[in-house]
Amino acid sequence: MAELIASLHQSASDTRLVVFDRNGEKLSTQRVELTPSASGEGTLEYDPLEIWRNTEAVIGQALSELGRPGSALAAVGIAAQRETTVVWNKHTGQPYAPAIAGPDRRAAERMAALARDGRSELIHKKTGLVPDALFSAGKLSWLLHNVEGLRADAERGDALFGTMDSWLEWNLTGRHVTDVTSASRTMLLNLDTQDWDDELLALFDVPPAMLPEVAPSSTPDRFGSTRASGPFGAEVPVSGVLGEHQAALFGQQCYLPGQARYGFEGSSALLVNTGTTRADGDSKLLGTIAYQLGDEPAVYALEGFVPYTGATVQWLVDGLGIIRGVGEIEAMSRRADDPEGLYFVPAFTGLGLPRADRGARGAILGMDTHHNQNHVARATLQALAYQLRDLVETMREETGYAPTQLRIDGNGAWFDMCMQIHADVLGIQLRRPSDVADTAALGAAYAAGLAVGVWSDLADVAATRRESHRWSSQWMPEDRQRGYAGWLAAVEHTAGWVDAADLPQGDWLATVTAAEWRADGSR
Repeated sequence: MAELIASLHQSASDTRLVVFDRNGEKLSTQRVELTPSASGEGTLEYDPLEIWRNTEAVIGQALSELGRPGSALAAVGIAAQRETTVVWNKHTGQPYAPAIAGPDRRAAERMAALARDGRSELIHKKTGLVPDALFSAGKLSWLLHNVEGLRADAERGDALFGTMDSWLEWNLTGRHVTDVTSASRTMLLNLDTQDWDDELLALFDVPPAMLPEVAPSSTPDRFGSTRASGPFGAEVPVSGVLGEHQAALFGQQCYLPGQARYGFEGSSALLVNTGTTRADGDSKLLGTIAYQLGDEPAVYALEGFVPYTGATVQWLVDGLGIIRGVGEIEAMSRRADDPEGLYFVPAFTGLGLPRADRGARGAILGMDTHHNQNHVARATLQALAYQLRDLVETMREETGYAPTQLRIDGNGAWFDMCMQIHADVLGIQLRRPSDVADTAALGAAYAAGLAVGVWSDLADVAATRRESHRWSSQWMPEDRQRGYAGWLAAVEHTAGWVDAADLPQGDWLATVTAAEWRADGSR
């Protein structure tokens, strides 16, 4: 049988097609950058038709480089940015409006009103999420109220809604479908039933007829096959679809409870596998679906964000001007001894979950005359690690789940000194795969290949893993605890500098995601 898998990754910054073989080796990588439209009012949009043209282009380029027809592929997988919202006409295929991207904040007022009305508990209980402009429900509600003719068409069943995966699937196969992980980021899916929730649809005034079918992440037939007349030129099963962070978790082979993936980007996301049991409960962290394989029970995850990780390092370049580029922070940190009580708390727009203090502001504390710019650089890397430890400690205390090991990827994972500091602060092992750039695409390929028999099971998939480095803590436990105690004291000094009541509400996660988008170079 054919053992090549094409994996389409639609990220916030580009459209990418990666072709993998059965060993997980990349045979072709093609990409086209996106040209988003942003405004100073917090809007961020994409042209859905441009994204589809980019998709056609990368597919053609990959097949040309391989010198193989689309019929040589065993399957197609899709990993897509999770919250971007698209509405289109099912008869013409034309979008009603530009796609609203995840960081867009136009739904913030509506989300703040839901929180004031006491709807946060209901939303979190059903979806694992909190009212925030990041998620698709608010964007869809805004479109339905502001795009002329959309609501009438939606109620007739002529207008379709989808996240980016659904838009790509519809254009590739003609089916209106999404996977359970992407659906879990809409704020309309009930995590317990893995289906659309009537109470939430009524809350956001969404006509059910416009929603896609919800399918498992890995399935041989629910997503359909590519059209022979389309860019693949053949009928190839689309058999694996995941939201991009879940795809990276799957690509990092985090298949057991306690295994975790940390994507080190402009802002960084931590996902911890919690098995077939929801663990978010009363936690301040987000719950989500990690993946679902065929008819097997869904596997859940806890999710948390560390805001402004890569963006904090970039601030040393653009804000303080103490380094010329982010690559210099490693060398500066190596020239410094331990900062000895110097802490940098990068609360530029407040403290995130689990503290959720929008009124906090950043500070550098504990400075004395022997500290210099090298110490500030090292304290910056430690700050990134301490913020992650805050998440890990909250997971342990509130849910009983915490990472037993951390599998890392993203641009920041190449900084060895930074990763060693993370291992020291966390006290757990970090593992870096040989390729940190395309773990999401690889995860979608694994899901697609499992569905059609390229891999027989998860153990067969795990046999393809290759790592470039592992880090273990070099600190003694008492040093780790003393350092963390100092961090907690520093954080307390940053709280409440701004009256949070005077700040916009309902868009904190959207703001964090915007930091990641900007760090990808899409300004």
